[in-house]
Amino acid sequence: MPQPTLNNSAKADPTKLDYDAANTSTKRYSPPTRLKSTDQILTPTKRKQLISNARDLQQNFTAAAWAISLHLDYVSRFTFEPQTGDEGLDRDLQALMDWYQRPENCDVSGRHTLSRMIRMCEERRTVDGDVFLIKLRNGKLQPIEADRIKNPDKVLEADRWIHGIRVSDGGRPERYAVWRRDGSGGYDYERSIAARNVYQLGYYDRFDQIRGVSPLAPAINTFRDLYESYDYALAKLKVSQMFGLVLSRESSDGWGDVTKDDSVTGGYKVDFGKGPVMLDLDPGDHAEILESKNPSNEFQTFSEQMTALALKSLSIPMSFFDTSRTNFFGSRAGHILYEKACKTRRADLIHLLDRITGFRMKMFINDGTLRLPSGMSLTDLNWEWMPDGTPWWNPQQEINADIAAINAGLKTRTQIVRERHGKEFRDVIDTLAAEQEYMNSRGVIPDMSIAEIVPDEVEPPVSGRRPETEEPEQDQEEEV
Repeated sequence: MPQPTLNNSAKADPTKLDYDAANTSTKRYSPPTRLKSTDQILTPTKRKQLISNARDLQQNFTAAAWAISLHLDYVSRFTFEPQTGDEGLDRDLQALMDWYQRPENCDVSGRHTLSRMIRMCEERRTVDGDVFLIKLRNGKLQPIEADRIKNPDKVLEADRWIHGIRVSDGGRPERYAVWRRDGSGGYDYERSIAARNVYQLGYYDRFDQIRGVSPLAPAINTFRDLYESYDYALAKLKVSQMFGLVLSRESSDGWGDVTKDDSVTGGYKVDFGKGPVMLDLDPGDHAEILESKNPSNEFQTFSEQMTALALKSLSIPMSFFDTSRTNFFGSRAGHILYEKACKTRRADLIHLLDRITGFRMKMFINDGTLRLPSGMSLTDLNWEWMPDGTPWWNPQQEINADIAAINAGLKTRTQIVRERHGKEFRDVIDTLAAEQEYMNSRGVIPDMSIAEIVPDEVEPPVSGRRPETEEPEQDQEEEV
């Protein structure tokens, strides 16, 4: 007897392997099959709308502003540490970077320190998708926000301009078109700058992507819905507070026979003035207060779930937003996972800081401000931009665990000092040695429980990075 066949070819042969997601269905939304690059999907108009939505949420919605601020606290804070092995040269490099990080020396507007500029760059690429820094001939940096990079008015067909960036056939940026704001929401074309004079910092998900896209993009609509729903819930709450009093009588005649002049039944005059109110009711009468339980528990639960989803766009655990949701160990686990998520984002900023440092150190060497030892060049200089450390959550237990890890050879002192304090272990040893020497000179007996410090026996860790030497294009139009 022949077996019946199925109409669905994907299910007809049970031995045939297939991807269910590759088959269209009327049960769910099917995205278009015409695949495009990110820059084609996000047209200039859509990109402008996306940036506008993200900026509006940051400006007006507390939860979004808090998430961005927390992200910046963890990702964008660094300390410069020279690591040449020459103590005198390290001091010179540290002094030069301390000088350069002042607002008047690194920012073309003279308003922001280098650390604040890096924080604002991360803020802008988080909200706008990307940001640009122009290197100037005097060593300063000029930040350019994302909406100011647009295609020139007249673009030749032979030129490959994509959202304000002219790229080579391989997709490498060649020039950037910069516009200035005219004060009324419009733009005036300013100039075109060679790519070697521009640092572009952005978020990228695809290889053929030219412009960055904000990681908040998947969560913007969720944040927007939460923002509006909170307003509606608050409006409903305000209305419910304008309560009313209901007086009722258990009588077949109802209230129709009651008049204000009736001395027997009487009309009740109620004044909700200052202080408590007491009602002297007739037998059979009772009073109720109109009340609405708002916001409901269901609304609160759902809004918390949506907030948790929106925070995932920046990898922020919900325990950061509401510390009562979990215990100490749950908070600690969430923090460890969040720290891992921050490492990639920090790496982008460290790379940017390395390029800025190499660019400025070369200028210091060329103008004679920095004199290197004989036989040493710029490529021999080593330094590191170290992110802020995370202090101990439970000091007594975690310090003991760190000491055990050192004794077992699982971690070094340098690793622990960096993780906890964002400093170099040698700096801690030097500071302790200076303190002990000063105590000895003043006749103060140090605590003998502290191990004797011998700085000469401390071997410095082998670390560091070769600088990227970059020099700005000597165009007169780029001179401040």
